[in-house]
Amino acid sequence: MAQVPANLLLLHQGEEELRQRAVRMVEAYPNLADHLDLTERAMDVMDMLRQHYQADDDERTISHLGIRAFNDFATAWKLMASGYYQAATLILRDIVEATNLVNAFHVDRALIEKWRKADRRTLKRDFAPAAVREILDDAAGLGKSRREEIYIRFSTLAGHPTLDGFAMLRPKGMEAHIGPFSDLTALRVVVEEMGMLAPQAGFAFCIYLDTSIDACSQVAHYFLTGAMDYSGKYLGKPYSSKERAEIDRLFARSSSEAR
Repeated sequence: MAQVPANLLLLHQGEEELRQRAVRMVEAYPNLADHLDLTERAMDVMDMLRQHYQADDDERTISHLGIRAFNDFATAWKLMASGYYQAATLILRDIVEATNLVNAFHVDRALIEKWRKADRRTLKRDFAPAAVREILDDAAGLGKSRREEIYIRFSTLAGHPTLDGFAMLRPKGMEAHIGPFSDLTALRVVVEEMGMLAPQAGFAFCIYLDTSIDACSQVAHYFLTGAMDYSGKYLGKPYSSKERAEIDRLFARSSSEAR
């Protein structure tokens, strides 16, 4: 009978041991847990779209992009917790692309159908990452944003083979490491990057939630209040009591928060 090679089984065993170590690190450092908490809240938004945003092909397109982003967050966490920090960062770049695309669809709803029906040439010309960033920058009317800088950072560290990317294979004081490894600094950096992507992705998809549905309203409220807390604590942009009260008014709490 065919068997999985022994070394692959041993590799998985080592990954699971590293994952338990990563969980203990998160438990020891509350700020790491904060980034993961907001990530979970954003994933809740995407899951709610899966359940309640399927009425036509355009809605299913947004919903399926939400599923992709949900899976990206889950995969990135699994990889970084198992000691594959560079691979996790590569997955985070996909979240950047999906978020920008969904934001572009919000700018111009007609782009959803155009994207769905596009051939390869049209996708490359009109929906490549640079083209989508241009759509968003033009809509904002504030000149060039930091979107390109963010995308290049992820591409340089993980998306393409580069000398700078080798840094993610070398924990401080170590030679390049083959296979998974445990390093608090590397874990912290990638968890923080994921945490900063979570509000961007969560907001992009939250726009599409039908908050007349109680479950959607609860999840939107839970995400938005978490994002406000996160913004004040980690992004240097606190929200006022008045702004918080307005969110509570718009997304009235039910007897318990949705999880």
